[in-house]
Amino acid sequence: MMKALSTLIFLLAIHYCSLAQNHPYSPKFSHEIEKDLAEGNIYESRAALLSSLIGDYRASTSYSDIDVSWGVDSINFGGLSIQDALPFIVESASHHRIVIISENHSKPQHRIFALDLITELARIGYGHLGMETLSSYPDNSLADTMLHDRGYPLNHPITGTYTLEPQMGNVVREALKLDYRLFPYERTTRGGEKDREEIQADNISSYLSEKPDAKIVILCGFHHAIESDLKKNSESQWMASYLKTKTGLDPLTIYQDNFTEKFINNEHPLLRRINVSAPSVFTDASGSLVSLTPHVDVEVVHPRTVYNNGRPNWMYRNGQRRAVEINKKEIVDYPVLVSAFPIGETNSVPMDRVELKYQNDNKVLVLSPGIYRIEIYDGANVTTIEQEVK
Repeated sequence: MMKALSTLIFLLAIHYCSLAQNHPYSPKFSHEIEKDLAEGNIYESRAALLSSLIGDYRASTSYSDIDVSWGVDSINFGGLSIQDALPFIVESASHHRIVIISENHSKPQHRIFALDLITELARIGYGHLGMETLSSYPDNSLADTMLHDRGYPLNHPITGTYTLEPQMGNVVREALKLDYRLFPYERTTRGGEKDREEIQADNISSYLSEKPDAKIVILCGFHHAIESDLKKNSESQWMASYLKTKTGLDPLTIYQDNFTEKFINNEHPLLRRINVSAPSVFTDASGSLVSLTPHVDVEVVHPRTVYNNGRPNWMYRNGQRRAVEINKKEIVDYPVLVSAFPIGETNSVPMDRVELKYQNDNKVLVLSPGIYRIEIYDGANVTTIEQEVK
């Protein structure tokens, strides 16, 4: 009873803070992000996250990125072909119980591909989605206790941190529509004898032990997907490696960042020689999926970003989403943040958000068909418009 009451009080407090837009990851205008970074108030990684919250993909990836990893930039690709990723990964996943797909937290196209993948995996029996970003109590239960009943993420870290970014919010929203059970697995405390990677693996293993027939997808960041004995440091391995040992199950591990465009570090040289139009994978002469290294099973090749109406082309999900012009009649002062929320949701993460910096900034919203509450925020006031997308 006391836990339920404290949870209710906590949720009410969170609700108030969210409405006030004063939690630590509240959306900021790009000039505010730049100022905070220049004054040393935030690090590049926070600048990247905050830029992603306002749909500024180029700024996000220009603030933070990582190198191509484990030597794939020197591999000989002779004899290999490149094919659309989804059918090959789904077929391979049919022989596993665990699929682990990692992302670069600054690159929302990785989340869109993850959403496409979990949509297809639902058709072959996958029904549980572990997300590194989900907030949890020390007993590893969801902090956002009403998430499954509500059906969408809250615009507050009680659901998660990266879930505040619209494309990750959409992963949560759509996974719930597909009847996935979402669960957290991140560590809740620092210190102790075990490294973060092993604690994550313990939490996932515990969840699996309670659901012996479950087929699960794990969405993680960066190198957590490494299943080999490659060391994180002198004492620790990576999460997928620990999980493989603890469960005796061989996960299908998928890495997305080695073959995605980079704006800070040197990108993979192969990207300058090929032209793919959809997320792709490597296959051999027999048409079988190829593992380039022992560290992960699948390396996804992502197309270079092309801009359509000022927005990255991958946001349109191959025509599943539409370009929606923004009504500027009542905008007096710029810049503004424009956010689109599905009608019926309260205090939720927007399906899309974009910053218009000046009057002739003609960027659009990118939305699925439906009815939306469009909020236009100029730093002081909010104008609300209801709009249907057909």
